[in-house]
Amino acid sequence: MGIDIHGLMLHNIRMRLLIILPLLLSFLSACVPTTTRDDDTQIGAEIREIEENALLLFESGRYSEAATEYLNLSKKNKKRFTFYIVKAIDAYAKEKRYNKASEIVKNNTPDNQDTELNKRIAILNAYDQLESGKPGGALSLLGELSEYEVPENFKIAYHEFLAKANLTHGNYIKAAVEQLKLAKYLVSTKMIDNNTRIVWGIFESISKLELEDLRINAPDELISWFELSLISQTYKYQPKKLENAIDGWAQRYQNHYAHRLITNELINKSMQLVQRPSKIGLLLPIKGKHKKSATAVRDGFLAAWYLDKQEKADIQIYDANNINIIEVYQQALKDGVDYIVGPLEKEAVNQLYDNTDISVKILALNRQDQKEAQSSNKNLIQFGLSPEDEAIQIAKIAMSDGHKRALVLTPETPWGNRLAETFIQHWIELGGEISKQISFLDNTTDFSTPVKELLNIDKSEQRARDLRNKLNIKIHNVERRRKDVDFIFTAAVPEDARQLIPQIRFHRADNLPIYSTSDIYTGIIDSAKDIDLNDVIFVDMPWILDSERQLSIIQDVLNRNWSQEKSRYRRLYALGVDAYNLIPDINRLIQEQNSLMLGETGNLTIDSANIVKRNNLRKAKFVEGKPILQN
Repeated sequence: MGIDIHGLMLHNIRMRLLIILPLLLSFLSACVPTTTRDDDTQIGAEIREIEENALLLFESGRYSEAATEYLNLSKKNKKRFTFYIVKAIDAYAKEKRYNKASEIVKNNTPDNQDTELNKRIAILNAYDQLESGKPGGALSLLGELSEYEVPENFKIAYHEFLAKANLTHGNYIKAAVEQLKLAKYLVSTKMIDNNTRIVWGIFESISKLELEDLRINAPDELISWFELSLISQTYKYQPKKLENAIDGWAQRYQNHYAHRLITNELINKSMQLVQRPSKIGLLLPIKGKHKKSATAVRDGFLAAWYLDKQEKADIQIYDANNINIIEVYQQALKDGVDYIVGPLEKEAVNQLYDNTDISVKILALNRQDQKEAQSSNKNLIQFGLSPEDEAIQIAKIAMSDGHKRALVLTPETPWGNRLAETFIQHWIELGGEISKQISFLDNTTDFSTPVKELLNIDKSEQRARDLRNKLNIKIHNVERRRKDVDFIFTAAVPEDARQLIPQIRFHRADNLPIYSTSDIYTGIIDSAKDIDLNDVIFVDMPWILDSERQLSIIQDVLNRNWSQEKSRYRRLYALGVDAYNLIPDINRLIQEQNSLMLGETGNLTIDSANIVKRNNLRKAKFVEGKPILQN
C-alpha cells in the first residue's frame, strides 16, 4: 500500500503547533503587565475611604478640608473628575470662600457640558464681577438663572450676590428682598442675627425722604422694616419718644427678626447720642484784655443753663488764655470734667487742637487758623461768630438781588483782608465779577481818597488837571464816577462806616447799593449816629434783629441781671447761649446731613471738618438810622 508523505508532514506540523502555541502565549503574557483583581480592589477601597472622609468633613462643617479631599479625588479618578470638582466648589461655597471656588474653575478644565457645573460657574462669575466693581455685570449673569434652578449649596451665594449688586445700584427694595430670602437657608442663630443686621443696614442707608417715597410701592414683607426705619429716623435724638414708638411697633410685629436685636440697640444708641455731660468745664479768659468778652459769653451760657428744664450738669469755670490753655485743660480733666466749652481766643484754640484727650469733647468758641484746618480732630468742634460766614451770605443775597459787577472796599487789616478774600472768592463762584478792590488804612480819617479811587473819580480829576496844565486855562470840572458797577461790598466797624458811607454818597454814588456784614452795626439802636448808614444792607443774627427773640425769656433774664440790651457785647451773650444749647445736639448735627439747630446766632449746622456754620442770618437795611428786617 502506498504512503501519503505530504499528508503525514502536515499532520506533524499541526501537532507541533498545538504543543508550542500554549507555551508561546504563556511567554507573551508574562511579558505584558496586568492589574490584578486585588489591585483594583485596593484602589477602589482607597477612593471610597477618601470619599467617606470628605463627606464626613463636609457634614461636620470643615468645608475647606473637604474641598481639599475632593480635589485630591479628582486627580485619582478621572472618570468622576467633574463630579469631584463640583463637590470641591460646593464645599468652598458653604464656607463663603468664593475666591477659592473661583480658583478651582480657573485652574481646572471640567466638562463644560455639565449643566449643574455651569450654574455654579455663572454664580462664581457674578462674584468676580462684584469684586471688580461691576455690579451691573453681576446682575446680568444672575438674571440668567431662576431662583428654583440654583444648586442647593449656592442658594446663599445667589441671594447674597443679588442683594449686594442691587444695593450698589441703589435698588434698596430688591436688595432687602434678596437679603431676607437668605433667612430660610440659615441654620444658626448667629447667622440669622448677622443677616438681620445686614437687612437693617440697607434700611439705614436710605434717607428719610427716600423712605417715604419707597414705602408706597414696597412689598408686604418689607412694610415692617420701613415702619421701623421711619421711627428710628424720626425719634433718633428723642430716646423716650423712640422707645414708645418702638413698643407700639413691636406689638404689631411680635415675631419680627429685628425685635430685640435691633430695637434695643436703637434705644441704647439714642440714649448715648443725647447723653448730657455731668460736669462741664467752661474755659474763658475771665481776666485781662478779653475779660468783657469772656464775661458776656459766660453770662449767656449760665443764663441758658439756668433756664434748662432738663437734668443739669455741674459747671466749673476756669480762667484760660493762650498762655496757660494746655495747663488749664489738663487740670479740668483731672477735676473730672467730661465736656469742655472754650477757649475763646483763636491762638488758644490753635494750641489746644493737637493736645486733646479722646474721651472728652471740646466745643471751642473760636476757629483755628485756616492754614491749620487741613488736619483732622474729630473730638474738637469749632464754633465762633465768623464774619466770613456773613461775607458768604452777603454774596448770595447780592446775587439774589440781581447784581453782577461788584466793588470791594475793606480796611487794610488781617480781618478786612480775610473778608475781602472770602467775599471775592464766593462772588466769583456764584458767577459775579469784581470790577475793583480797594483797601483803606486802619484808624484813618481820610476816607475820601480810597472812595475816589474805588469810583475812578481820581482818574477824572487827573484828566482835568492834565487838561488844565496843557491848555493853561481854568477848567470847571464835574466829577464823574464809574458807571460799570452794580453795588459795593464793604466791611467796616460803626465808627469808620459813619464816615465812609457819607463819602461814598458825596462822590455821586448815592444810588449805588451798599452791602456789609454785621460789624457795621453796634447791635444797639442809635438812630442819631446811624442816620448816615441809611440804605446800607447788612446781615446779622436773629438775637439782634428778630423782635420775638428780643422779647424772649432768656433775653429778659439777661437784660434784668446784666443790661444785655445796652451792651456792645450783645452778640457774645448769644454765643454763650448757643454754646450751651448746642451740647446735646452736637451728635445729631455731626451725623445727620442737612440737619440744623435754630440758634440765637443763626441756623446752626456742622460741616465735615467739625466747624459750626451760621446759616440763614437775617437781612436788614438801615432806614432812618434803624435796622429794618427785609424779606
